[in-house]
Amino acid sequence: MIRNDMRKIVLIYISILVSCFCLGAQDSADNGLFLDAAKEYADGRYLKAQEKFLVLLDSAPEDAAVNYYLGLCELALGENANAEAHLTRASQIDSTNAWYLNALATLYSNTGDRASLADVCERLVKMSPALYNTPYTLTLIADTRFQQKRDSLALAYYNQALELDPDYAPAELGKMELLRMTGSYPDFFTTLGHFIDNEDVRADIKSDYISMIVDNLDSRFWWVWGEQLKTLVDRCLKMYPDDLKSQELKIKLLSIESRWDEVLAACGRLAESAARQGDKEKQVFAYSYEGDVYYQNGDQKRAFKSYDKALKINPDYAPALNNYAYYLSQKKRSLRKALKMSARAVEQEPDNATYLDTYGWILYLLHKPEEAKPHFKHAMIYGGKESAVILEHYSKVLEALGEKDLSSYYKTLSEQKAAK
Repeated sequence: MIRNDMRKIVLIYISILVSCFCLGAQDSADNGLFLDAAKEYADGRYLKAQEKFLVLLDSAPEDAAVNYYLGLCELALGENANAEAHLTRASQIDSTNAWYLNALATLYSNTGDRASLADVCERLVKMSPALYNTPYTLTLIADTRFQQKRDSLALAYYNQALELDPDYAPAELGKMELLRMTGSYPDFFTTLGHFIDNEDVRADIKSDYISMIVDNLDSRFWWVWGEQLKTLVDRCLKMYPDDLKSQELKIKLLSIESRWDEVLAACGRLAESAARQGDKEKQVFAYSYEGDVYYQNGDQKRAFKSYDKALKINPDYAPALNNYAYYLSQKKRSLRKALKMSARAVEQEPDNATYLDTYGWILYLLHKPEEAKPHFKHAMIYGGKESAVILEHYSKVLEALGEKDLSSYYKTLSEQKAAK
């Protein structure tokens, strides 16, 4: 029933196009062929329709309707280059027809040509604002202009979108990123505050965005804007007290300020919330992080208990396996247990320089420098040269193997790295 109704609508539009085609002084045979071709298209017989429109194009190459329908056929057949050529020609012949531009927009959307899509959408917004001046269209244009580094134009479109709908999240996100990337932090935090208060946006999207900011913090940014970040995270937690990502964010921010008692309390709350919600991943993270904090603050016994809790839930959680193993190696105790845990971590992330260092170092402590060396060589390829500790460990392994010159080289690198 729906298909029949749609076909009637298409045929009504076809009859209008035919009347326009007739005005072009074409003979009655051409008019009949146009109607037949358009009916073929309406019924989904695109190849037959294409063949007939190609015949019409030979006799009427400057007819907008013929170019348009031929382009639609080619769009349906996946002949995108031909479709673009004919739809573009239709819009050039009749620059006031929104249908032609809308078909071009569909083509560019299908092919992922966002720059051309934005150009067409700009024309549609100007041509028919009642239909196309929407938050979605304006944000699409803004996103593309932002990618093209046309920041002022992008910001203008984001603002237009938000004037129409102040809670339109895609426009808020785009505007926030533009303001952040251009260093307009006062306006950025104002927009971010509204985004946090927007009840139409899921809690995890908000916490993910703030987490991205926190993970890329530098000390200067934290010094100037840290209080605003803490306030926003607290607002998230007030709105969504059971949101696990917001709780994790709180732990990260407290850690930046070395507020370890509060970090441990927050880890406990996260572990309990995650257990209630059945989120084992967050529960394991909480226990593992708790173990790190305990160890760094001198409470080895509680640290190892926390790691045991994490590994009881997930025996293959690499961060806990690595850190537990490394801290055992520092105490030179339970080295074979440490080696097994470290091996499991390396199995999961074989190119992780930190994990390779732990495994190689434990082998060295077990008096197996010849087995340790390949792991340190591998670590050097994947970032190990950036760590003074890893360089020092490798130097000692090489020294144990009698490779004094190479050992001295890596020892010097380690000292230089540590001095920076």
